[in-house]
Amino acid sequence: MKKNIMIILTIFLIIIFLSIYFVSKNKKTEIFFPKQNIKIEAQLAQTILQQTKGLMNVKNLPENQGMLFVFLDESRKSFWMKNTYIPLDLIFISRDKKIVEIKENFEPCQQKNCPSYTSQKKAKYVLEVNGGFCQKHQIKEGDEVRFEIK
Repeated sequence: MKKNIMIILTIFLIIIFLSIYFVSKNKKTEIFFPKQNIKIEAQLAQTILQQTKGLMNVKNLPENQGMLFVFLDESRKSFWMKNTYIPLDLIFISRDKKIVEIKENFEPCQQKNCPSYTSQKKAKYVLEVNGGFCQKHQIKEGDEVRFEIK
């Protein structure tokens, strides 16, 4: 009887660990800025765990890469740069995939109390890219972006 319970418990734990592994593994998507004819390969941050971690502890982000935060609702979003090492541009994107706000060169923070930024406009998605990306490629509020979430 105890042996059967141990086997069931072991199988259950294996299933839980595999589920956590596959859910937390970052998927990717391609973000296209048609006006600028630029593509970004972005990791998806869809779970609360992925969104909480974000780009923490990333010391180098290749030029045309980033992270796309996918939220359940369209609302004002708050971000901070706790445990980040590189400045980032935050691109706030509406449900209809228009850029509604940009926060440029959000500075890294290695302290206990890091400042946060809350968007003034509602967004369903937020794309984090290297600081200076928006200025370099003339990305502006009102621009359209294209991507698919699978």
